[in-house]
Amino acid sequence: MPKSHPETTVLIINRLKTRSTADVADTFNVSQRQVQRIKRFEETGDVFDKSRSGRPRKTTAREDRLLAQKSKSNPFSTAAELHETWSPEVLVSTRTVCRILSQNGLHGRISAQKPALNKRQLKNRLAFAKAHSLLKGWTLEKWQKVDFSDESSVELHHSRRKYCRRPIGARMDPRFIQKTVKFGCGKIMVWGYIQYGGVRQICRVEGNINSLKYQEVLAASYIPTYKRGQILQQGGSPSHTSISTSKFLKAKKIKMLQDWPAQSPDMNIIEHMWGRMKAEARKTKPKNIDEFWEACKTAFFAFPDDFINKLYESLPNRMNAVLQADGSHTRY
Repeated sequence: MPKSHPETTVLIINRLKTRSTADVADTFNVSQRQVQRIKRFEETGDVFDKSRSGRPRKTTAREDRLLAQKSKSNPFSTAAELHETWSPEVLVSTRTVCRILSQNGLHGRISAQKPALNKRQLKNRLAFAKAHSLLKGWTLEKWQKVDFSDESSVELHHSRRKYCRRPIGARMDPRFIQKTVKFGCGKIMVWGYIQYGGVRQICRVEGNINSLKYQEVLAASYIPTYKRGQILQQGGSPSHTSISTSKFLKAKKIKMLQDWPAQSPDMNIIEHMWGRMKAEARKTKPKNIDEFWEACKTAFFAFPDDFINKLYESLPNRMNAVLQADGSHTRY
């Protein structure tokens, strides 16, 4: 039953002095039972709710602290697993375990997925962020000269786990089943780059990208639009750093962004383009791989130029975030 506002309660009490319960209930659009329960003014002198003792706790504060410590020592343990190893004096449900953990600031969340980083990679990320920070003169104007590139594998059928709400016993009902396909079905490899101001390009690559194929991609999709003074950023895969690719770029007089650290998608702003492109392309529900590729291209070129510019504007903050994290993961 909804509670009455204190001011409304005062009006009801005053009206009860001259009117019947039924008339007052009709006037204020509440039930007669609710009107009958308004007795606190006579008992306490005010119309605010009294504090209630509530249901007695089944566990002690010490038991709650022990449960919280178990969760902190292994944050990936589920409530059911903690319930099995936790031994309170009174038997409680798994739901109670969840509630106690939440009261201690330990809420169940989907963990963020980030690349594994070893000591050498942490060191390289930190060194790159220092060398390309605002203190070293890497302002937005300087970042605007960098062309960010990357390749990405895109699957037609998304295999991410989905949640649904269904009646009991309907687990195998086709309406509530997520259809899956064999691994690798409907997958394409794409390569692209972006520039400040909205210039961008994307191409489809058949098979895996080796050094020769990567050079062919650059020759067809990047070099024709390359302008003197621009800087190409690329990852550290073997096809990018091979001797033949290095000679090819040098012969074409392509200036490179040096010492790009491995395992650093949070620094490469084109990663945000891939994520949104895939989501928008799947919304069209393509029936085959060719329709999917066309949907990817349409989505990639449909992003506003301002969206790309804002990604560039975030770069100084990205470098600072890596510095603050001592080379570790950032929120980007």
